Amino acid sequence: MVASSGSPVFVREGIVGASLCDASGRLGLSQQFSILQDLASEHAALLGVGADDMRRRGLYWVVTHTRLRICARAELNAPLTMTTWPNRCAPEDVRTYRSYRIESAGTLLAEGRAEWIVLNAETNRPVRTRDSGFPFGLAFCETVAVPEPFLRERDGFAETDAVLTRPVVSSEIDSAHHMNNVAYVRAMLDAFSARERSELPVSAIEVRYGDPCREGDRITIAKRAVETGFRLAVLKENGRIASSAALHL
Repeated sequence: MVASSGSPVFVREGIVGASLCDASGRLGLSQQFSILQDLASEHAALLGVGADDMRRRGLYWVVTHTRLRICARAELNAPLTMTTWPNRCAPEDVRTYRSYRIESAGTLLAEGRAEWIVLNAETNRPVRTRDSGFPFGLAFCETVAVPEPFLRERDGFAETDAVLTRPVVSSEIDSAHHMNNVAYVRAMLDAFSARERSELPVSAIEVRYGDPCREGDRITIAKRAVETGFRLAVLKENGRIASSAALHL
């Protein structure tokens, strides 16, 4: 099932294919971020604000935060129902939000919410939603997934938090010629072994995106244990945080 053009809610059916599984043979954490990214991209295009639409307007979308609450893990080949919808916004808003649900045969696997802004491609300055082409005649779905406020404080990392240092490689670069948002999540989760990732009782993850990386940039993956789980980061050579995450257990 796929939403028709202009529908406020987009639904896609699928299965937990092999490419969506981690070493445990279940739906992986970073793979769920791939699902969110693809759902948002396809639905935005149906609403007339997809990547190509925005490019013609001299604009582009940027995700600044994503929070995902994990409820259950589906096995290989399990059915998936994946849903997304934009949350209510006003013409004067700069920040907008989109909600997500991932289910399997009626069981909630995960729900999430992302914060988006639109930037002018020439100035890289934010524009208000009224100037983005967003269809304000939309009959908004009033349900907001994981409505808690996003974390805004900056994480600090010491040299002893470094796990590995490597360059950004070509397979991590997207059509904007930056490191793709999902690639940051995969990179941060590389701070754990495959066995650790399979066994970690993750209840939620919140990812913040900051200073973008490009192909060839050297990055350091950092990990710090905290009372609620772990703080993770992708750090640039100049010490700036390209992306950070709060992993809750």
